[in-house]
Amino acid sequence: MIKFFSSIRTDFTKQLILLVTIEFLIFLSSGVGYTSISKAPYFNIGVDPLYWFFYGLHIPQTILKYPIIASVLDFTTIGFLLLSLFKFSEKSIRCTVFLLILYYVTLTGYLGHRNYQSGFVWVLFPLMFKAEKNKILAFEMLRYWVLFFYTSSAIFKIGGAGVFNPNHLSSIFTQQLLPYYFEQNIGVKTMINTYLANCKNITQFLFWSAIIIESSTFLGFFTKKFDKSIGILVVAFHMFNWLLMDISPIGQLSILSIFFLIPFHKKNNLIDK
Repeated sequence: MIKFFSSIRTDFTKQLILLVTIEFLIFLSSGVGYTSISKAPYFNIGVDPLYWFFYGLHIPQTILKYPIIASVLDFTTIGFLLLSLFKFSEKSIRCTVFLLILYYVTLTGYLGHRNYQSGFVWVLFPLMFKAEKNKILAFEMLRYWVLFFYTSSAIFKIGGAGVFNPNHLSSIFTQQLLPYYFEQNIGVKTMINTYLANCKNITQFLFWSAIIIESSTFLGFFTKKFDKSIGILVVAFHMFNWLLMDISPIGQLSILSIFFLIPFHKKNNLIDK
């Protein structure tokens, strides 16, 4: 066991799988595992054909209809994550990725929106390939996808109505924690939320800061020189979102780790120095 934990320090693959395992365990402990959401009365399939396939076959509906199946899938997903961690193979990773996709489709259908972070699902995708060259190319593709994700978010903010509207973010703050106020859950977050909802200048500054941070990812399309700085800024962005708006970053942190862990692949000539 000591030898295993020592190997994690230098094994990029194990670090990544461990991060996803921790994220999934946090999901379970937060009450959004299969078992916790079983007997769900409502699903929102959305417009993504990926969801049509699963819901057309009645897979999520069947899972959540029977709590025993939901519980088995919770443990099975953990089992394959641990199997991939302790005894890595492309076959076990493929099963793990499929189980994570199934979980994501089921959970977001239950939640009724597509804003739940999907990074924890796709970050293991490159490990499915057997050839090292293909794994590296898949990681490169994944890195560009993450850059596009945050850059496009900045573009939507710039093109929206909130850039020059000082009431934009303050009104969002007013609505974001309404359940907390209904439940009379007065704590640090609600105190900060109340203060910011009434400080338009500060919220406008925060809004522009978010745009600048997300726009910084655009640099990553041209060089990897700033990857660690980009990673730190985006993680900080998510941490402030969590503190100020109660939008949890769990699910996105593992995929952001590629900005810090990708130098592991620099030994390969396919990766820019």
